[in-house]
Amino acid sequence: MFPDEIVTPRLRLRALSREGVDPLEAYDYFAASRSDTIEEETKFVTWNPHQTPKEAFDFFRDAEEAHEKGENAIYAIFPREGEPGAGEFVGTAGFKPEWDLRRAVFGMWLRKKYWGRGYSGERAAAFFATIFDVLDLEVALAYAMPENEPSCRAISKYTERFGGQEDGLFRNDAVDADGTPRDVRGWSVTREQWLEATGGEYDAEFSWEGDGRLESGDE
Repeated sequence: MFPDEIVTPRLRLRALSREGVDPLEAYDYFAASRSDTIEEETKFVTWNPHQTPKEAFDFFRDAEEAHEKGENAIYAIFPREGEPGAGEFVGTAGFKPEWDLRRAVFGMWLRKKYWGRGYSGERAAAFFATIFDVLDLEVALAYAMPENEPSCRAISKYTERFGGQEDGLFRNDAVDADGTPRDVRGWSVTREQWLEATGGEYDAEFSWEGDGRLESGDE
């Protein structure tokens, strides 16, 4: 169902798995005891830095199972050849379908070293193509806490690019990692808006393990 790999001009997104990324290696980036930047990187997300290697292992295992069941798609992000840090694990990005509502919610976590490169917008462009063209859903949603100004700017920029808009401020619509209710700003793009903005063309390729199938919006 979900593509196992999504390739964009600068990024390679691979379904998060213990085979693709060593959980112990990832633990160095997820753990407060291992990373000097993880507290800043997780300030506005709904999960806490990992405390043990088992948390990283369980996160990867759960991601594999959710991908297989079509419940949640989480991808490891790798810059492609020619990009600084090419081939290095730099973060995760995903979308969670809400099948009954014909929509999906975007999310992303990126190591601070790779902030400011425009990866959020490039990943979003590929995800719009995935949920609208590959999965035939109707609405893409993204949320950010109002205090997270860089993410708010990035989401506003890419939703506007693809014909969408900000939908407003939603009170106590998310729960922080410590269980505290938080306000969020929300944006959306519909398939009709995306089609009008792009003509259904996109610069991304999709592949699925086992069948060698590759699809591209440029064909």
